Amino acid sequence: MTELTIDNLLTKAKNKFLLVNAAAGRAKQIAEGSLPYVDNFDPTNAVITALREIAADKIRIKVLTGPAAKKAAQELIVAEAESVAPSALERLAKGKEKKAAPVKKKEKKKK
Repeated sequence: MTELTIDNLLTKAKNKFLLVNAAAGRAKQIAEGSLPYVDNFDPTNAVITALREIAADKIRIKVLTGPAAKKAAQELIVAEAESVAPSALERLAKGKEKKAAPVKKKEKKKK
């Protein structure tokens, strides 16, 4: 098993920014239900699992440049736009199509 030290992890990426972005992206995938690539994963912490995958060379970090980067960015934007779920307020507004009947108030009797 490889150690989770910052020095070990920085050998896998060019800088801390790339390392953090790769770990965050993979942690998001794990949190959404993706199966981990390592046997010693932490079921309660997706970030630790993502860092262990990077340390074990199960995830490679590379920087895309040129037209490949633009194409990947456009695909990411399109994928995010398609997967945007309506907010809770929008779901409630769509579900409330018919109005509730008004409640009548009881009048107090005078003595």
